[in-house]
Amino acid sequence: MERNRHKDILDTMEIYTYIAELMRIPLGKPAERYNREESGERGIACIRAREFGSYRGLCLRENSTRRRIEALLKETARAEKAGLPRLPVLRAELRRETLRLAELTMRRRRLEERRDSLEGELVKMVVQYRYFDDPEKRIPTWNETARELGIALGGDELRRYVCKHFEELR
Repeated sequence: MERNRHKDILDTMEIYTYIAELMRIPLGKPAERYNREESGERGIACIRAREFGSYRGLCLRENSTRRRIEALLKETARAEKAGLPRLPVLRAELRRETLRLAELTMRRRRLEERRDSLEGELVKMVVQYRYFDDPEKRIPTWNETARELGIALGGDELRRYVCKHFEELR
């Protein structure tokens, strides 16, 4: 079994803390799901996971908005020098994009604050690796997360444990 050594959970956690976290994980039925409630509606854990999953998209949109603002600033500067009549339109678009960037930045920061408010080292590490590390890549599966972090659990058990903490976050 090959692991990525620089992301191994035991490199950042004491062995006793790791064992204590593993002992808190209940062994449930494989069919038991934390993503849906009994009535079939989406549960709070699914909503939290979806919010954390939107982090990568927020980062990408934030970067593209920054690039758009840079292009608009260049175009506005050229229009000011040349005295072009479309200068008010460019300035309005620049204001709109700046407000959009501020909104995206605030949403990203709220997600980061929510991540920091999670309880338990293991949950924080899993959420950090799964949703926040390397925003250009796709979200890894639960099995990949457990394998890459060196957690001695299957993907389903890890998902149930993390989703249980999402439900307690309310």
